[in-house]
Amino acid sequence: MNKKLLFALLTVCAVMTVQAQIDNRLHWYDGAITFSATHLDHNDVLMNGMDEGEEHEFILRYRKEVNPNHQIYVVDDGPNDYVNEYGKGKTARHQKAEGLDVICIYDSENRLRTVMSGESDWDAQELNKARWLKQMIGEYVSEEENDVEKCLSWTKESLSVGLIIYPYEVITFNGRVTGFITVKPVDGALNELEGTWELIPTLRGFKLYSVDTESGSTPWEWKRKGKMYEFVESAPEVGRFFYASNTLLNDKWFRRFDKSTLRIMRNAILARHGYRFQSKDLQDYFNDEPWYKPAASNDKIKLSFVEQLNIDLIKYEESNK
Repeated sequence: MNKKLLFALLTVCAVMTVQAQIDNRLHWYDGAITFSATHLDHNDVLMNGMDEGEEHEFILRYRKEVNPNHQIYVVDDGPNDYVNEYGKGKTARHQKAEGLDVICIYDSENRLRTVMSGESDWDAQELNKARWLKQMIGEYVSEEENDVEKCLSWTKESLSVGLIIYPYEVITFNGRVTGFITVKPVDGALNELEGTWELIPTLRGFKLYSVDTESGSTPWEWKRKGKMYEFVESAPEVGRFFYASNTLLNDKWFRRFDKSTLRIMRNAILARHGYRFQSKDLQDYFNDEPWYKPAASNDKIKLSFVEQLNIDLIKYEESNK
């Protein structure tokens, strides 16, 4: 075969291989917005999304292929005067591993700022709600006296308190999960949980604050009415942050935790593997967790792809607290 023809064929194959990596059939979800991908010349990719009626756009300018499942790009402004919240010159890496297809965007100090996951669903609001519910669904208990009931079971459709099953709605605003829920009344019940509540995450569970929806036009303007319930996890053998080992934290909810709780969340991922901590406070904390089984050595501990991404995302958030 003619050498020039062979070289041309190899070049075309290489281009097609790289371009196929960022799939334009997927919707790329960054925890708030879903973006569509359009392939441009030179293996560049135009990312375009809509948020709160405003266009968002940026270009991933191709730089090099590290291996078939890892490409490096540089973020640039799009051709239109649309919002580019990531700014120019940031590094982006497209990676495929362990069933995940993600675009990782780093800040100027090479810290992982955002992970965009390839999703078949275009509806950012539904993705936001589903990701949030994965972090909330579970069994909880109230230790306060004279509280509504001691046990609460949170499922995708309802809150079960004692024998009462309350349907609820997750309140969103411009497609974002707000951290407020509305609990519907149940016929024949006392309905202690009826109404709209602000949910505040804690190290061991969450607090519910009753709010007055007439006190403002948006959830962030609503005022608390005084009633508060606090629930903590009732399945310590599972652990508070079990989801951080199997659910990509590219939503915005985990960022509401304070810095000390984020530190526990991050290290809980390591503790799942039996990691032995040099920090006495961390070792003491996880020694009290029934699910923690110390490993003989840290040398053979291997994190999954999603675990390493989550650790890096949490580290970035900690650094900004």
